[in-house]
Amino acid sequence: MAEITLMIRRMEERDVTRAGEVIVAAFNGVYTRHGFPPPFPSPEAGIGMARDYLHLEPQECFVAVEGGQVVGSGFIHLRGETAGIGPITVDPDCQSKGVGKEIMMAVIRAGRHCTSLRLVQDAFNVVSFPLYSKLGFAACGTVLSLAGQEFRSPGRPRGIAIRETAADDAARVTALDTRLTGLTRSQDIRYFLTQPPQLLSLVEGKLAGYLCLLRTGGGAFLGPAAATDPAVLRTLIAHAIELEQGKVLRMRLPARHTELFRDLLKMGFSVETLQTYMVRGPWKPPKGTDLLALFPESL
Repeated sequence: MAEITLMIRRMEERDVTRAGEVIVAAFNGVYTRHGFPPPFPSPEAGIGMARDYLHLEPQECFVAVEGGQVVGSGFIHLRGETAGIGPITVDPDCQSKGVGKEIMMAVIRAGRHCTSLRLVQDAFNVVSFPLYSKLGFAACGTVLSLAGQEFRSPGRPRGIAIRETAADDAARVTALDTRLTGLTRSQDIRYFLTQPPQLLSLVEGKLAGYLCLLRTGGGAFLGPAAATDPAVLRTLIAHAIELEQGKVLRMRLPARHTELFRDLLKMGFSVETLQTYMVRGPWKPPKGTDLLALFPESL
């Protein structure tokens, strides 16, 4: 029998279609096996994600190649002293053969100069959790994957103003984000500002929070976001609901924000899945109230 050699290398444009197809097959496969709706509506959604990551961060995208064919991919998002990892996917026909571990080792090496590596793992996936644990990641909290389409207005508290984020707000928003989350991700703020409208909040004229929206056809993903107070982030979310009326809205909410979670349930959001926030290296809970990012997964 001929020996098959697995190679991990940086992603190239020629890999995008196959990598995107694998992303969709892997996620849809594990979700449906556990009784959840598939998260990707079509292969084109995964292909678009792979292409966007390659264009955004070409040196931080990796593929696993076996027998001349892409069988997996992984992405790391370097942000100063921290890095977010994900998504990591393997062709269902090639799973349980060590491919996922090799991809993870490659992205960990790419982030070797970062003191803290972070990822979000689906809690129902009992294969990936022990893999990440063996590679030095520890669970630091639960993340609620929320979704909704028909909403009830929570009312507007006095003293919190909402407006669209302008290009000249980028530095102030980045500074607030760093102060509250400890992350350095000015490139992400600039990325979202190319896709207006994005939102910020003012309390007594001072910047108190921001919310980024990632629009995906008939829906939108809310996050990243950070605010000094739950009421500020709740007001930002309520404004986003009005802005994206009729669309399916999703977000990743750290479960420690119990007050905001209860408010979001009253507004019409529900829990789709539970996820695990895992960290390799130091981590402190962000100050204030935050939503995690989906794209880029700078967390």
